[in-house]
Amino acid sequence: MTNPMSKKSFVDSNISMSTQSPPELTEGQKACLRLVLEHNTSKEIARKLGISPFTVDQRLDAARRKLNTASRTDAAKRFAELETHTISQPFVYETVMLEPPQFIASQEGAAGWVQHRFTKLISFFSVPPTGGERHELSKREIVFHALNIAFFSTLVMAFVVVVLTGTFRLFQ
Repeated sequence: MTNPMSKKSFVDSNISMSTQSPPELTEGQKACLRLVLEHNTSKEIARKLGISPFTVDQRLDAARRKLNTASRTDAAKRFAELETHTISQPFVYETVMLEPPQFIASQEGAAGWVQHRFTKLISFFSVPPTGGERHELSKREIVFHALNIAFFSTLVMAFVVVVLTGTFRLFQ
């Protein structure tokens, strides 16, 4: 014979995130998360809030733990979803790369759609952050940026060789 209390406690402990109340974050944690969404570093956030970078890191780490995320960027995204109440479960067969509705091609939205596509294309040719600053790049993104730099360096070197070869042939 099973104990009915154990079933109830099992159900209570496995309630989905959508019915649970959002975690309580301090105002300092919220301010730091908002600035992380704007792609600020800990030093920049510290300057803007008038606190030390160590305090910023502590607030972001506490918020990350409360929101149960892997990184400060994920925590900031989760916090933004909680603030705007846009958390929803994806459909079973929903494609991850669906375009937002504001970029659907129309007479007045065509320019925005083209600009969005151009921005997306340019993001593939970006250079990773330099200067020894902390970053939020995954190992996959680091490899992608390294291959990107290697590819374009090869193109530049090939162009230089072609130009020099053409110049030497001109003078012979």
